[in-house]
Amino acid sequence: MKSAPSATGARTTPRDVLRVVLAYAAFAGLWILVSDNLVVSRFAGTDHVLVISLLKGWLFVTVTSALLFVLIRRLLDQTLAASRREMAAQEDAVRAQYLLFTISDNSSDAIFAKDLEGRYLLFNRETARIVDKPAEHALGHDDTALFPPQQAAMIRANDLRVIAEQRINTYEEALSTADGERIYLATKGPLRNADGRVIGMFGISRDITERKQAEGELRRNMEELARFNRVAVDRELDMIRLKQRVNELSRQLGQAPPHALDFVDAPLAGEADIGSGAFGGRL
Repeated sequence: MKSAPSATGARTTPRDVLRVVLAYAAFAGLWILVSDNLVVSRFAGTDHVLVISLLKGWLFVTVTSALLFVLIRRLLDQTLAASRREMAAQEDAVRAQYLLFTISDNSSDAIFAKDLEGRYLLFNRETARIVDKPAEHALGHDDTALFPPQQAAMIRANDLRVIAEQRINTYEEALSTADGERIYLATKGPLRNADGRVIGMFGISRDITERKQAEGELRRNMEELARFNRVAVDRELDMIRLKQRVNELSRQLGQAPPHALDFVDAPLAGEADIGSGAFGGRL
């Protein structure tokens, strides 16, 4: 049976009781020594020795009983105060746990915890909805009971990496769910006990399917725009080259160039003799 908590918040130990007993024994021994010496020195050889000894004994019982009552009462008061503090702390812990449970169960993210073997210890409402299984049917089971083998192996590999590295990591996990194929951003970290030893892992997974689709659409649009820009630039360069040829042919014929190309610093690289080629051959 557990002992009661002491005033310091720890539990009452045999040492606490021993201190009370030793205090009582010390007072009793001192009383006997002093009172006997006093009776012998004051009343030896008189007819009052027996009466004095009897009164001394009654006084001893009265005083030591009062002392024992005070010591035990003090210990009980300390124990009761510590017990009340412990009960208040336990109530605070229960309220905190209930608050965390309420937050977890009403979260739109999947929140879960697993032991070192990958078996679920915590399974919030959103996780149950995603896998289409009630929590009581998932607790104590691993991911092989919830996902296809390849996905379960991928999840387990990520979990083991978190446990081995003992730090928080984030992964993108594509999973088959009650909503179809979805992509989740899973933040996972090591789960520790009160002594700091890793006993499993916890995770929070958020559905980012729409975000990934939007990112893919944006990337495709950017690629298409880049292709369009390349085509437009190439066409503009072709027009500049064509105007350069026309201007050069005009100069060769003694006419003023019809196109203003002052913004072009030099003839484009790779141009052949302006008078040769397609235009030169036709003129």
